[in-house]
Amino acid sequence: MEAMNEGEEDRNWACLPPDVLNVIAKCLNEISDFIKFRVVCHAWRSSTPITDLPAQFPLILDSPNYSRDPNLRFYSLSFNKTYTIPSPRALDKKYSSGPSSNGYMATLSKRNFRPVSLLNPLTNHEIYLPACPSVCDHHWIGSSQNQMGEYVILCYGRLCFHRTRLVFWHPGQRKWHRLKLGSAYKNCCHFYIKDMLFSIKRSTGVTKVTSITNGATTLLYDVPPPFEGYPYSAKCYYEYLVEDSLRDILRVSYDLEDELHIVYRLDVGNKNGSSPCWVQVSDIGNQAIFIDVHGAFVLRAGELSGIKKNSIYHLKKPRWETPIPISYYRPKRIDIDTYKSEPLPCPLKYPSNWILPNLHHL
Repeated sequence: MEAMNEGEEDRNWACLPPDVLNVIAKCLNEISDFIKFRVVCHAWRSSTPITDLPAQFPLILDSPNYSRDPNLRFYSLSFNKTYTIPSPRALDKKYSSGPSSNGYMATLSKRNFRPVSLLNPLTNHEIYLPACPSVCDHHWIGSSQNQMGEYVILCYGRLCFHRTRLVFWHPGQRKWHRLKLGSAYKNCCHFYIKDMLFSIKRSTGVTKVTSITNGATTLLYDVPPPFEGYPYSAKCYYEYLVEDSLRDILRVSYDLEDELHIVYRLDVGNKNGSSPCWVQVSDIGNQAIFIDVHGAFVLRAGELSGIKKNSIYHLKKPRWETPIPISYYRPKRIDIDTYKSEPLPCPLKYPSNWILPNLHHL
């Protein structure tokens, strides 16, 4: 035993083979453990690049727009832990807004509600945007969770839902590009996927699919509502469109009154003369949809421990009442097949965003 202890003391753990270190790092599904592993020494850090980050269950961000806490708080469902980091100085004069994309969130100026930057709240890295020509709605249409691509900001028309003006920004460009839509796009919810604009008419449920190329728009086709007599005027619905891992377009219609989530898949038609339509689905396979205040994204359940397949994880949008019922912020998991839901533990007061950890620039 003494000889073994002497051998342990003489072992140089920094000299472990890189492939062994990489295998160990892949088992560290908790982001804090992965960070601690990389700071042990230079050899361990160089063997576990940030680009090879183990798959992470999304963290829940406590909205800095409502909290007066000088720190940012994140909650991990998979490990039932709350992480606290100093709030980035960039949020002192800005609101966080819009869907998280590749770990970055949009910020709006508190002075004039114009977009200012893309901010990674975990690393405090900030990408400054050129001056925007328009005051913006708090709803951003951005790239997917896994790729920093084109960003689209939805701007106000004369009235809240008369949204007929969009401004685009591509990373690396010096200015925004304006896009003016026709009156047919008034009172629509817009989603930007696959270089196309999907606009759901709130009064009818019809989806207009529009190609956008070099600032020009071309209407490709209209998709009828999921079923005849779609009760858009009778109930309050929230709509979410997202591209899944199979590159299909999924539509989640959330009935606020009955708290039902109904999922549809877009069938583009053209087979045997069929027209584009929404097809209700009860099984999305080994995938889960994550929805928060600002948008939605899809993850493969098999890549992350703790995620249940064929589910929706929803951070429910708050009712604008006074006072705001805190219980309405509680996250839930919904089974797509049975519609059954279960509350998820979350100690945060104002959970607002799902954040996929991105440690670039750390």
